[in-house]
Amino acid sequence: MKPEVEARLEGALKSIGRLAVLDGTARAVRELADDPHGSTDELVAVIERDEAFATNLLRLANSASLARVVRAQTIRQAVTMVGRRQLALLALEAETYRFLERAPGQGRVSRGQMHVHAVSVAGCAAAVARRARAAVEVAHLAGLLHDIGKLVLPVAFGEETLEALVASEPLGARRAQLERDELGVDHAYAGALLAGRSDAPDEIFEAIAWHHGGMSGEEAPTSEAACVQIANSVCDLVAGVTADDALLHVALERLGLDIAILDEVALEMSGDDGPRPQSSLAERVTQLERLAQTDELTGLGTRRHWLGTVAASLRDGEEGSLLICDVDRFKEVNDQLGHHAGDLVLTEVARVLARHGFAGRLGGDEFGVWVAGPRGAGESAAARIVEETSARLIDTVATPLTAGVSIGVAASRGDADVSELLEAADRALYAAKAGGRRRAVAAP
Repeated sequence: MKPEVEARLEGALKSIGRLAVLDGTARAVRELADDPHGSTDELVAVIERDEAFATNLLRLANSASLARVVRAQTIRQAVTMVGRRQLALLALEAETYRFLERAPGQGRVSRGQMHVHAVSVAGCAAAVARRARAAVEVAHLAGLLHDIGKLVLPVAFGEETLEALVASEPLGARRAQLERDELGVDHAYAGALLAGRSDAPDEIFEAIAWHHGGMSGEEAPTSEAACVQIANSVCDLVAGVTADDALLHVALERLGLDIAILDEVALEMSGDDGPRPQSSLAERVTQLERLAQTDELTGLGTRRHWLGTVAASLRDGEEGSLLICDVDRFKEVNDQLGHHAGDLVLTEVARVLARHGFAGRLGGDEFGVWVAGPRGAGESAAARIVEETSARLIDTVATPLTAGVSIGVAASRGDADVSELLEAADRALYAAKAGGRRRAVAAP
């Protein structure tokens, strides 16, 4: 860059300051969600200390995009019902929204549109990363932040200059090229500099800087950068915007994926990952209902279906116990044995759980089981599950790392609803893990 361009960017970066998305509450939430020893109480306390953050997070947790049956009324309910991993992603989205609200340089409508696009690209990038075995969290965060340079350039060069430029080339690689020609820098690199000033890891910096393919427009230096490039293309195509075919094929080749991935990811993000329309509308409806209720890997109920069914049982006055089951040291299994072994562990745990009650996969390596009957039935089922999974996993995947689950048990009482039982079971699960894992603990 020319010295005068560098000076303008330096002034803009100082004016905007650090990205809260990479700092403060959002960082603390991410770290606690990733910590197997972190408790729900700690997570709730961190979120509730930041009132604006908590408000945005609760709004997103209850948004139509999650399509949950039961609405969260408190942060604790959001944590237990949405799940720790999903909550960490929502935390980043909530903080991105707050940053865009406060950032100078563009109108409120533009920032709102940027947030919608950022969340869409982040979700798509994570979906691509899962298929490519890339770093999902890195792809998601880079997708959220990929366009933040569009907030830097107006501060550095003036809103009128940028408005005239955008009127000529509003989107994509052509806009980035025009920015380089007219300003000496594009929004991709300016955004990467802002992320770098906020101590973003190198892989985040690279994915933001290269999301339009760099100077040539046809480069994907890392797998995560390729995930963001493909996600950007998917969101453009869904919105009716022509994608950059050359860069798209470079990114697909970088990840070893076929172009059919575009349809898969677009359908997943729209909530419809089933096959194309069938000969009968009734058949199509039946297929969609099955997909909405069944977890693809384990065959258990989805989080939404399981929660809805348990809530209905409680409303009908059915007596029973809610079990939350967590696979011990699952991350170590994936890291040391690979994702195939991890998938095998999850399916074997699911087989055991399904024999003891109505089971569902709540997300990642966390499962729920509803055991009908008096309190003792739930505690007995939990003890048998601990014993059976230990034996089953040692036989199936010969390693002590995979030798069990920890369980929290909460028995129905009075007019307690599903969210209250989830909270109680989650506390008991934490106690089980703190007590050495491979055990069940019942809530008082």
